[in-house]
Amino acid sequence: MARVALHAPRRLLVVCLGNICRSPYAERRLRELLPGREVRSAGLLEAGRACPGLAVSVGRERRIDLGEHRSVRLSDEWIAWADLVLVMNRSQAAEIAARCRALGVSPLIEWLGDFDPGRPARRALRDPFDRDREVFEAVYARIDVCCRTLAGALAAAP
Repeated sequence: MARVALHAPRRLLVVCLGNICRSPYAERRLRELLPGREVRSAGLLEAGRACPGLAVSVGRERRIDLGEHRSVRLSDEWIAWADLVLVMNRSQAAEIAARCRALGVSPLIEWLGDFDPGRPARRALRDPFDRDREVFEAVYARIDVCCRTLAGALAAAP
């Protein structure tokens, strides 16, 4: 957290596999918590997919509207744009790091789950795609905690 606070990123990019469950939810939550910063989300799969019904309904219950969201495929331009890239797991972190090296850019790359103050044994944020309501609720609750912790760290930054 200290590294992120010292870097004081202005442009945040949230990445997950499909950009239909976790990253668009986190993007919208971070926009709410970090006015004045730019936040985008993208995925590693194809563009144009809608969020699953459970993502939309559980998101709406948590005051996040995913109804109009369509997935965006991660581009090199967006990687170069970002000061901070937030990922959900090891494979995403490795892919983003490799792409950064190839592009010659160096945004911070952090696991969103590392901002969970409960420090669960699992750093990764579980993919709720094709799971039941309870999984979506648990994943979105954890994303909320992580986003609040990140926002607090950035607010306390010099």
